[in-house]
Amino acid sequence: MARRVKVRRVILIVFSGLALAIAGLGLYSLIWDSPQPPVVDEPVAPVQAAKPVGTNEFTQLAETDPVGMFRACLSSYAEKAKGFTAVLEKQERVAGTLHKREIIRITVWGEVSEPNGVPPAIHVRMIWEKGFRKDTFGSTVHGSLYPAGEHANQITVYRPDAWIKEWAIDSKGSLARNASRFCIRDSGIYRGMLRTYDAWNKRHEAGELKTEYLGIKRIEQTGNRECHVIRRICRQPEADRFSLDEEASTDPKVIARDGFSEVTVMIDVEKRLHLGTILRQANGELIGEYYFRDVQLLVTEPPPETFTVAGLIAATKS
Repeated sequence: MARRVKVRRVILIVFSGLALAIAGLGLYSLIWDSPQPPVVDEPVAPVQAAKPVGTNEFTQLAETDPVGMFRACLSSYAEKAKGFTAVLEKQERVAGTLHKREIIRITVWGEVSEPNGVPPAIHVRMIWEKGFRKDTFGSTVHGSLYPAGEHANQITVYRPDAWIKEWAIDSKGSLARNASRFCIRDSGIYRGMLRTYDAWNKRHEAGELKTEYLGIKRIEQTGNRECHVIRRICRQPEADRFSLDEEASTDPKVIARDGFSEVTVMIDVEKRLHLGTILRQANGELIGEYYFRDVQLLVTEPPPETFTVAGLIAATKS
């Protein structure tokens, strides 16, 4: 009898180890994942302006033509950089739950498509300083890494207090969707501007875009940068698409839970960067709040170790 109990314990330990190994290898989402939204073509960035947009003209665009303003922002970014480093401060409601505020050091490279139309080879590294998330197994996530084209486009998550410290998950799987409103590959400034430009431009073309210019304000969360502040009022609640290459949910339950009716954006007056966003429901409930500060645009690619697991671990300790 005692031997049978011992055998059962060994079997249980083996199966538990296999389950953890499956999770650690990123196969969890392949086995238990939920269906994903239909795939669509990513939005295309507008053709760069033939001539630079002056300061007065940019202000006029912010006041009267926010779609044209975002077009100018995208053009300006594409001319200056292919990536950036910054501090990202965010708080968001995911699957109906409002999570605590997070402070993240973020490095992004390869956001902008090449002139010949080759898709961007996006690399993202995120290091949490505050608001650490707990993963499915209760371990604390200190950093995450997304190198495009490597590891089947998975996210490597670093959890120093876990048995398996480096955990790979599908960047568009259920685990990722339950952790953030947006896919990690779309978390950079340029991709965020492209998302907003595409959404607002479609509403403009349909005659449904309603915006209000709120003037130039210093936004504390952006490092007291002077920003053009513009509010958009939606005709009806909308849900964001998780990734730029898929459709947004039209499920009434999802929209009622996670949808927004008001969007406020903050555009740096000098740098023409989208540094702040607030999403709210019609009743004022917060859906998401995002700010970038201490932004440094990157012209040359960061050191090779930046987007390696060793570099990720080292960065969490610095």
